[in-house]
Amino acid sequence: MLALDVLNLAASNVTHLAGLIPDPAPEQPPGTEGVTTLLSWIKYIGYIVVAGAIIVGGIMISISFRRGEGSDALPKILWPCAGAIVIGAGAAIIGAIAGV
Repeated sequence: MLALDVLNLAASNVTHLAGLIPDPAPEQPPGTEGVTTLLSWIKYIGYIVVAGAIIVGGIMISISFRRGEGSDALPKILWPCAGAIVIGAGAAIIGAIAGV
């Protein structure tokens, strides 16, 4: 019985102390504005690459259907689309991992 009371008291103290730990919002350090510019350029370039991959995939699909090899056509479009989703959701994915 005494051990149960000690465990309850310890759990109560842990939850109380966890509420006292500060959790500040993330803030960009001064002088690092170039990093966000660089990331936006990389994202833009990623979108260009994905758009090119979709166009090339469409060309390859049209050629393979003409040759009778159309069974592997779908991944040539789906993988670039998946890449576009990951590029667009990159900030949200990092935020979910970091718990922001």
